[in-house]
Amino acid sequence: MKKTFILLATLFGISSTYAQTIFDKSSKNLIERVSNNNEDKLNKKFDLVSYNKAKMFSSPSEALESTAGSSFNKSADDLKPFATIDIQGWGYANNVDNGETLFFGAEYKFKAGAYFAFTLYTDDLKIDKQFKIDIPETANRVQVVSNFSSKVLDNNNKLIIPIYVHYFEGGQGPDFQKHAIWFVSETGEIISKVESAGAEIIVDSKGKTNIFTYGDTNAEYFLNKIDLNNSANNKQVTINADLVNYFAGIPIVHKNLNGKDYIVFNHYTERLVDNNTMEFNEKAKYAMDFINYDTFTIEKTYKLPVIGFDQENPYTIPMVTYGMFYNDDKYDITQTTFNTDSKIEFLYGTYFYNMILDSEWYNYYVVNEDGVIIKKLEEEIVNAGAEIGVTLQELPNQKDQVAMLVGGKEGISNIKIYNLPEFDLVYDFSALHNEDLLSLNFNRITNDNSYNYLFGLNFGELEGENAYGIVKHYDPKGKEVKKIRLPISNKTENFSPFLTSATLNPYIINSDDKIEYIYAYQDKINNKVANTYAIAQDENNLVALFGGRTEKGNVTGSGYLSNRKGKIDRIYTYYGSDYSATSYLTEFYKLPLETLAVNDVTKNNQSIKYLNNIKEIRIDYDYQTYQVYSIDGKLISNGNTVKTIFTNGWNKGIYIIKTIDKLGKSNTAKIVIF
Repeated sequence: MKKTFILLATLFGISSTYAQTIFDKSSKNLIERVSNNNEDKLNKKFDLVSYNKAKMFSSPSEALESTAGSSFNKSADDLKPFATIDIQGWGYANNVDNGETLFFGAEYKFKAGAYFAFTLYTDDLKIDKQFKIDIPETANRVQVVSNFSSKVLDNNNKLIIPIYVHYFEGGQGPDFQKHAIWFVSETGEIISKVESAGAEIIVDSKGKTNIFTYGDTNAEYFLNKIDLNNSANNKQVTINADLVNYFAGIPIVHKNLNGKDYIVFNHYTERLVDNNTMEFNEKAKYAMDFINYDTFTIEKTYKLPVIGFDQENPYTIPMVTYGMFYNDDKYDITQTTFNTDSKIEFLYGTYFYNMILDSEWYNYYVVNEDGVIIKKLEEEIVNAGAEIGVTLQELPNQKDQVAMLVGGKEGISNIKIYNLPEFDLVYDFSALHNEDLLSLNFNRITNDNSYNYLFGLNFGELEGENAYGIVKHYDPKGKEVKKIRLPISNKTENFSPFLTSATLNPYIINSDDKIEYIYAYQDKINNKVANTYAIAQDENNLVALFGGRTEKGNVTGSGYLSNRKGKIDRIYTYYGSDYSATSYLTEFYKLPLETLAVNDVTKNNQSIKYLNNIKEIRIDYDYQTYQVYSIDGKLISNGNTVKTIFTNGWNKGIYIIKTIDKLGKSNTAKIVIF
């Protein structure tokens, strides 16, 4: 099951390798990439410990240099944080009972006096609930699971928080390590301890709340269904550990198929590779076990081909990768997406590793339940977009698209864009496109009835003492249509724009319809490296700047966050390395940074009105096209000239309406649907 996390714009987390300065344009036409060592390429074992854990932001555990440099911390609007916290780590989890997004803090201590402390915060970052529990003094890792619920226990109205604890019992070393999920009440009462490495709390299609835990030993993988009210009702499915080795994708996914809820467990039917001889087993198939939620037994197994074995290259190992092709699971298991017959279709890939040449690449396939290949992409694909977080956002009236990074061992030479579900090549961007050295920071946005691709560039521009990072817009044919220059330091060594669906939403930062570009740059002054997080519309309109050369410490990360209802309404800046020995400081700022008054929709005698009694929006002036967005940036409706927009079926809330006239002038307003 894919996980969608709140945006955490960790600085330079996905940036490419740059030269010493971004202002010297490289003569290379390859985007360099970091390559794993040989052992990592062969040891493809899914990390159950990290599976479904809450995304955490935490400070380094050891103090670093505390000397502060000159202050570069300023804001275009002299912004003031609405709240700050000074805590060892914080993150988000989901209350599965009501769908709320919960913000929490965590602190811990290992060895003598070991403990774990948990704090749940309100939307205004006041303490809501907190507890502190003792953990084993041999513990060396503790993590919060992403799902909370009160309904996993009968006659209970308190949230149950699953916590993963890794510790040792009876000695040190692998033979003595323990993996456990502790189910802890919001008051600190430990309800149960289950030997497992991962856990999920999931509400099924019937509205029933289920607990699943996962783990592995040297001999087997196990999947558990847990009943906290009566452990006698616990159920387990096990898989031979040899059948999961060399599986390069996600082994555990959840799927509703023909009205039934399943855990799908992915593995091989036989050992794929002999660890002693490294010989490939041609008899091995790729198996998908459909485990029924209710009975927790394997109801159906589909056996599919492991594609890519080449007898002439026996030291090239093909390993199945599943669940990492697209942004979500809409294409992974389908029935009539790729053709019209009734047979189930599976989209999965092969990760190839050539042990002799130390090279790796991916191919992707659509295979029906009989093992017949329906579609395929067979190139030297370095990665599909979803595997490295490069996902092209979905746009209304446009085909879904996936980006494939193509190249050899030395780097990425091309970025190819394919339409889905056809697998048609739409455009092929060379890494050096129209003399622009592209980066792997890219996405697409709506442009009238079409779209543009946005790319951050791997080099900047100097103009006197001024320096700029560059984002370019290209049309679907690759023609440049716009260049955006974003102010940075002339000592910049790394520049990284965050071109995600959230950051490209023009209504997050303020209520106009212009894109605010969110970006970070890293510079070196007097041999001190610092990060800066910035928001700007262009080179002349800097909205906010958060610098890392202050007494607070360097900026470790920054990005958007949401309130409990899931609405993005705040931005954070996290300090705590390089310049501060003790800081865990995070500052929070309210969004939007400027607002358009709700229902103040009259502009130059042009008005838009919402009539609640008949559920209609009335527009009393001439225009050519309109778009309606929810407050979180999702396109709800669009079209050509109409005087009435019907709102039946819309959820209550705030909506942004944008109209554009024949001269290209736009009018933007907010409407409250109630």
